[in-house]
Amino acid sequence: MENNLSFTFAIIGGGLTATSMLCQLVDKLHLLGEKGRRLSHQLTIVVFEKNGVFGPGLPHNDQYVLPFHITNMYAKDMSVRWGKPGDFQDWVKRNRESLQTRHPELITVFASTDSQPPQYRHYPRAVMGEYLKSQFEAGVEAARNLGMSVELYPNCEVTDLFEHDGHINLQVRGNLNTPSSFCYADGVLLATGHWFESQETENYFPSPWPASELLIGIPAAETVGVIGSSLSAIEVALTLTSDGHFVRQPSGTLSYLPSGSPRKLVLYSRNGLLPRVRGQSGPRQNRYLTCNRIRQLIEDTPYQLTLSVIFELLDRELSAAYGYPFDWQQLRRPTGDAAQILEQDIHNAQRGDGSDGELVWQTILVQIFPVVRDLYLNLTLDERKRFDRHFTTLFFMHAATQPVINAEKLLALLQAGIVSIVKLGNDYHFERDDATGEYKFTYKDPEGNTRCDAYHYVVNARGQTRSLESDSAALTRNLLRRNVIQVEETRIVEPADYSSYKTGSILVNPETYQIIQPDRDAASVSNPPVFAVGAMTRGQMIDASMAYGIARSTAAIADLLIAKLCRNNDDWSG
Repeated sequence: MENNLSFTFAIIGGGLTATSMLCQLVDKLHLLGEKGRRLSHQLTIVVFEKNGVFGPGLPHNDQYVLPFHITNMYAKDMSVRWGKPGDFQDWVKRNRESLQTRHPELITVFASTDSQPPQYRHYPRAVMGEYLKSQFEAGVEAARNLGMSVELYPNCEVTDLFEHDGHINLQVRGNLNTPSSFCYADGVLLATGHWFESQETENYFPSPWPASELLIGIPAAETVGVIGSSLSAIEVALTLTSDGHFVRQPSGTLSYLPSGSPRKLVLYSRNGLLPRVRGQSGPRQNRYLTCNRIRQLIEDTPYQLTLSVIFELLDRELSAAYGYPFDWQQLRRPTGDAAQILEQDIHNAQRGDGSDGELVWQTILVQIFPVVRDLYLNLTLDERKRFDRHFTTLFFMHAATQPVINAEKLLALLQAGIVSIVKLGNDYHFERDDATGEYKFTYKDPEGNTRCDAYHYVVNARGQTRSLESDSAALTRNLLRRNVIQVEETRIVEPADYSSYKTGSILVNPETYQIIQPDRDAASVSNPPVFAVGAMTRGQMIDASMAYGIARSTAAIADLLIAKLCRNNDDWSG
């Protein structure tokens, strides 16, 4: 690119990733003062969004969620700005009055969080959606004030992109069956967010969202099979029981009063376990499992880490903290039924299991979250496979925990007989009987007897799949068909020794987030640059779908984009 020519950067998807990218780019340019303003005049940002609203994306859009759906992460983990964890909470504080005026149903929510430290609060997804909308709008205004050109295309879907004459051509289609058009860019960010399998059979819901569709499509008094027992499954349970009422008893416990014709739900998962309940972290500092220790291991043996080394450090840390050897079998196969385990978990989360009222295991784990992505990336591919096969569920049970209030509601539903949980094990089958239209789960119960449970209605609540092959979007299908992206990672250990792992998600350079071209070595990235951030990289970036993980990635891309503008500007050469 010649000096002083404009640079067009296209963002495909207008949700959390796009908002984080725009805000951080503008923030960084603003900090450069007059220099940033000159660079901004060279830059055009183009954002395409399939829906009509920019900012919330699917998980936080009030058209998809209900008021009682709350974020599973603390407020401090929801900022769109990497390095500013208080951004979301500060925005909520500034806008609390207007939020309550526009959404009266939030008054009780805010009242219930007042007793919690601000950084430990959970807010409704719709509040996060309002934050994202406001940040996107403010980002656009600030960008234009800097002299940047910003073009927004709602209700438009990018269906393909390809390199041509040093640029990237994007094929764009409107939602009203308008003819496809083309535009070009000098760089692209794939930020399409979550996807779900297509709904091809009657009474099968491939996603918990939009929640209103479950309420409309599943009759009262129906017993529903739910695939999964994680956070998404809990939100399905809260949606389908919203015709009843939760009541706080004088004892402090929560009970559920069902409607006259309540739906019932059976949650099925391979392990039959629920996410852990989030409590508070304490002041204890790790001695063995530390960020510095993990960074040193990565430096000493890049891409060659083994799980045994990490588990040994974790075991030493847990044993030192609790004062006795940690029982891993109890963690993987806890005794008691689901309600008993959940009740104890709520008790521990509310009162802690340490001397300062903290959850000790949580205190230990949160300290290494800053390096979890790097740790996962630097496992050998065989160890990554082993982790994904045997430990991913355990990791996310502890990393993506459920808030106390959701756990209390779920416990009330379990105790009322409205919800039950079934452990499928690994040897199970799920299929549809075309003759009856029923969906059947076939598995062995704890006594080894074969069971077959049938339902007229099933909801898939397993959460985001890692395999792009399940994404029916035209852009994904075209990129896969033309081999523009690769979903398999290969490492050459020695000239005659290599390993590979088909993760199913887009392979990117872990430092720049540029997609790696198929059939090339790991250092060969797309040029012109095509970046990918979010759920589509989940098989490589373990925190890819988490807000703070997205903010970290987009902050790095913003730095790269500014550096490129500087290199192509006479005033900034060198």
